[in-house]
Amino acid sequence: MEGFLNDLKQFFRSFLSGGGLNLVKAAAILVLGLLAIRLLTFAVRKRAVKSRRLDNAASAFVTSMVSLVAYVALALALIGALGFSTAGIVAAFSSVMLAIALGMQDALSSLTNGILLIFTKPFRAGDYVDIGGTSGTVREIKLFSVKVTTTDNLTVIIPNSTVLGSVITNYSRMSLRRLEIVLPVSYGEDVDEVKEAVGKVVRSDARIAPLPAYFFRLTEYGSDSLNFTLRVWTEPGDFWAVKFDLLEGILRAFRERGISIPYRQFDVHLASAPSGKREKEA
Repeated sequence: MEGFLNDLKQFFRSFLSGGGLNLVKAAAILVLGLLAIRLLTFAVRKRAVKSRRLDNAASAFVTSMVSLVAYVALALALIGALGFSTAGIVAAFSSVMLAIALGMQDALSSLTNGILLIFTKPFRAGDYVDIGGTSGTVREIKLFSVKVTTTDNLTVIIPNSTVLGSVITNYSRMSLRRLEIVLPVSYGEDVDEVKEAVGKVVRSDARIAPLPAYFFRLTEYGSDSLNFTLRVWTEPGDFWAVKFDLLEGILRAFRERGISIPYRQFDVHLASAPSGKREKEA
């Protein structure tokens, strides 16, 4: 028994003198580090989700970045605990990252722009936007690209570098959107009756906001018509339905009241030659 204890003591002495202590330290750092990273990630995710300044994409990005930095720090701590010099590893890692960065300039540009998109939030998932001439509903905002679904159900992937370099029109950001329709009416029609007919149609549509009040006035003397301009305000989601319903409703109202909408036409007059000239030609 005494010999076994002496052998055990000798084993531990050899183990500790041969670098075993570093292995024990590294194992302890690994276990505690993983536990700390999990707790840190959970706390950051919980805090980010509750923050009013960050949406889902921004909170996910913040959580992933914090997790990445924590894992890199844990890896460096493990290397140091095992007795290796971290200075050379950091230098080699920096050289590799520099080479990767030079070879992936476009991808890194999209990544940087993706971070800017997440935090500046010119649009969100579900918004109807126009990005450099491409119109559609935003489905996903990723670190490298934005996925847009067009009105004819096509999926368009736009690199983030292109997104921030283009003019962005967000049709969904404001609570109300103005709708404008130009209505031509024959010159012989009564202006007050036209205004009364259109006003009745507008007031009957509950989707049209009462404030700002609708605008309907004679705005132009056209070449063959009196041109009236109608402006109403509605929610972005009702914009097209309201426009088409107004056009149909106003047409019915005009026909019921006998108000005519002119269409372009040409009167052709045939001039006959004098009788004397015709006799000479004969």
